[in-house]
Amino acid sequence: MDITLNNETDHYYVAIDLGSNSFHMLIVRENRGLIEVVDRVKDMVQIARGLKNGVLSEEAQNRALECLQCFNERIQEIPAEHIKAVGTKALRAASNGPEFLYQAEKALGVPIQLVSGYEEARLVYVGVSNNISQDHQKRLVIDIGGASTEFIVGQDYSPRLLESLSIGCVTFTEKYLTNAKGELDITPKTLNNVYIAASEELEGIRSIYRNEGWDITYGASGTMKSVTEIMPIMTPAGIISREGVNELYRQLGENKEIKIDNVTKQRRFVMPAGIAILKAILDQLDIEELHVSDAALKEGLIHETIGRLKHHDIRDETVTKHIAKYHVDRSQAERVKHIALSLFQQLQPACVDGINCTSVLGWSALLHEIGLTISHSGYHHHGRYILENSDLAGFNRYEQYLLATLVGMHRRKINQNRIEALNPAHRDAILSMAICLRLATVLNRKRDDLEFPPSITWTDKTITLTFETQWLENNPLTQRSLTQEAEYLSRIGIALNYY
Repeated sequence: MDITLNNETDHYYVAIDLGSNSFHMLIVRENRGLIEVVDRVKDMVQIARGLKNGVLSEEAQNRALECLQCFNERIQEIPAEHIKAVGTKALRAASNGPEFLYQAEKALGVPIQLVSGYEEARLVYVGVSNNISQDHQKRLVIDIGGASTEFIVGQDYSPRLLESLSIGCVTFTEKYLTNAKGELDITPKTLNNVYIAASEELEGIRSIYRNEGWDITYGASGTMKSVTEIMPIMTPAGIISREGVNELYRQLGENKEIKIDNVTKQRRFVMPAGIAILKAILDQLDIEELHVSDAALKEGLIHETIGRLKHHDIRDETVTKHIAKYHVDRSQAERVKHIALSLFQQLQPACVDGINCTSVLGWSALLHEIGLTISHSGYHHHGRYILENSDLAGFNRYEQYLLATLVGMHRRKINQNRIEALNPAHRDAILSMAICLRLATVLNRKRDDLEFPPSITWTDKTITLTFETQWLENNPLTQRSLTQEAEYLSRIGIALNYY
């Protein structure tokens, strides 16, 4: 890996991927512009095997917590802001995921962020694209995981198509290749069941991806790496051929096993499903060969973390694209952002662990009018819906939820049920952000620069705004709007005074 940085001092960075099959930890050092791998740790926790009827079993949770406690020992001396930990498909799907994540964060010692399938795919592409030469070829990147498989078409550092399908070597092993005793049941019929199920999932993207086209294909996963180890001799090293996968699939059907050296027992257990899935992918997307990449999601996390610390944040680009897409008045958005952040910084409220509240408030201010393209009536509700249901590159699921929540709460009545639904530990911080955004929109109602922002204090349940002398008298519309805002806030037990 190679990346240009201005800081000449060595830095350590950590990426932790809580995958559905394996937990990975990658530790690197930035040394005068070069990224050097210091340590890699992998544990095949296979939490997807413990996901029964949408509930993560106690056994799977214990395996995961034990692994995370070991990770914690290794990262204690590294600054928390240099550590990025994410959870993927199995944790997204678990109904008891939030309760487990609370315990997992205690064990690991740093926040863990859930990422959407779209974001998972994007991070995989970031990792692969930063690990191969930029030859301007259009590339397809495929990552077979324990519970999902990601497909990305992109060029150089820019992804064009991103998709995450519910195809996983662990989940498909459990569903199609495991008998009542928990043993592998490999027959031509059961293998074909895996192949058909994967092919059916691929139906939804096959035409779109084949019409888009690509020049070269890369595989990025433990499954891909393991398959290269058992490819028939006619296949070059580091490449998976369609012919070779067909031969492995045939051998599995006939012999019910393939001799695999230097592969862990856990990996051998899910390899048959991985081979059947891979065959379906190669057939449905008409791929003759793919090159195996050493990089994947965890490398993408490293580059994202370094980029953010060096003030290159993909989330800024995402917000800018949505401003353009929905024709947001950028000047007004910047005015609201300026006042909202001015008020928020004066309050200095408690923040949400693992979240840069100032940044999230700023982005929500920039996007607060995103729903106007649909209708002025209730546009804050339209904005909330858009942000809840859009693919927002760089945002984890909780950040996206906060963004949508703030936009949805920025005007009119405040829904008491929505406030009560907020995480109690984060409620005060989120409410502070929401009120600062609400006040900023009121104070910028004239859509003109506010020369003298008010000062603000918040004591117990009372907010006080103090303006320049005669300002309120000279701005009667704003004064009337503040009166209405005071009425809205009183309904949730907060008094608003202004002088």
